[in-house]
Amino acid sequence: MTELTIPTVKQISWVELANQILLDIKKIQSYYGEPIAAIYVDNLLRTMQTLRDRLPSEPYTEVFMALHDAMAASNRWLDYKPHQYQGVHDVMITFINSQLTNEDVEKAILALEELGFDTLPFGVGFIDLENDD
Repeated sequence: MTELTIPTVKQISWVELANQILLDIKKIQSYYGEPIAAIYVDNLLRTMQTLRDRLPSEPYTEVFMALHDAMAASNRWLDYKPHQYQGVHDVMITFINSQLTNEDVEKAILALEELGFDTLPFGVGFIDLENDD
């Protein structure tokens, strides 16, 4: 009887995804204002979505998805400048090599905000019915 072998699927590790994200951020910074930057942005956004799909409960995923939302909403990645992408790279390097606590996640997202990234671009406005004239 022939034994059935199941092909192994290579699992993409957190480190591989993070390294790809960091590389794409550097490429976006390098090619700022050039059409080729869009290719790296597309790759970056897809990699962040892969991270969300495969490691949804990782604290790092929350930070990267905040960046994803800031860049993807209305193609806002076009509005950010090279120094902001360098800042993102620096923030990610700072946090990537450590175990993140909830407080660290909050600090990382606030650091993105301080760099000018709108990490909550899909906010909803509320009407104050009590003060409605």
